Amino acid sequence: MKTLIMIAALILVAGCSSQPKSNSTPEAELPKASPPPGGGTRMYEGAAPTAIEASPSKSIPVVTEKRSCDTPLGTIPDGGKATGWLKPTVPPDEICISDTLTCKDGTWSGQAIYPTCKKEKAK
Repeated sequence: MKTLIMIAALILVAGCSSQPKSNSTPEAELPKASPPPGGGTRMYEGAAPTAIEASPSKSIPVVTEKRSCDTPLGTIPDGGKATGWLKPTVPPDEICISDTLTCKDGTWSGQAIYPTCKKEKAK
């Protein structure tokens, strides 16, 4: 037991003697800190706020996978558009009418389901 205390004392003494000596200045000679510009000191009642209490709460963003749309015109990526036709063929006196399909998160909107439109020949 005496050996253990002796070793601890030697370590303590060795640790102290290896420290560099500093030129210590009495506190009375040190310059005083001035308050920040535009403000003074803040008085807290009770415990001072900690960094955790002062930090704004952060919510974890939810990552959702955007889904593409499988349409009669093919696959359209989320937010994408595709142009199609309302009819595959029309009589000579009608015109082909196009429409735009829009994809939003796996759901597509629009009425165009044909990739092409042809006019029938006049008889």
